[in-house]
Amino acid sequence: MTLAFLDSTTAVIDAILTKKGRELLAKNDGSFQITKFAFGDDEINYQLYDATRATGQDSDILNLPILEPVSNEDVALLYRLVSLPTGTLKISTLKITPQVATTDFGDDLTFNVITENGTDNQGYAATSRDLSIAKLENLTAQPDDNGVATFTVKTGENAGGSSGTTIIDVTGINTGARRQLTITVNASGV
Repeated sequence: MTLAFLDSTTAVIDAILTKKGRELLAKNDGSFQITKFAFGDDEINYQLYDATRATGQDSDILNLPILEPVSNEDVALLYRLVSLPTGTLKISTLKITPQVATTDFGDDLTFNVITENGTDNQGYAATSRDLSIAKLENLTAQPDDNGVATFTVKTGENAGGSSGTTIIDVTGINTGARRQLTITVNASGV
C-alpha cells in the first residue's frame, strides 16, 4: 500500500492485493475483507537528517520520490512503521546468533533470535531469499522461557541443490524489528 499526498487536503492510497486477496475480491460475495494492513517508510533516507542544520532539513527528506506499491513481501515494508507503547524509550532490535554463517552442502544450520529492548511473544517469521541455496525448516519460531527462538536451515538436496551465498530475513512479529543472517553454503566435495 502506498500513501501519497497531492496537497494538504488530498491523500491517495494505492493498494496491491495478494493473489489470495484478488481471488476473494473476484468472488464478489463479501468474502473479501481487509483485516490487516501496514505502513512503511522504505523510501525515506534518514541519513539525510542533519541535526546541525537549523532550518530546511525536513525538505531534503520530504522531497524524496515515493516508491511504487509492490506485493512482494521480501522487498516491501522493510522498514514497517510500528506503534510503541507509551513510555517506550528504546526501539526494539533483533540479535541473531550467528550473524554470518558458513556450512557445507547438505548440512543443517541452526540460528537463534532474541529481541533486545522489547518482546516478541508471538514469535518471529523468517524467509530465505534463495530457496535453491537455503530453505527454512520452520518459517516461524516461538521464543522459549528465556526469550530465545531457534530456526533450522536446510541446505543441499533439501534446499534445491545449489551452493552459494544467500540471506535469511527475520522479523519480530510484535515489534516489527528486522535483522538479516548471511549464509554461505560450500559446494559439495569442497
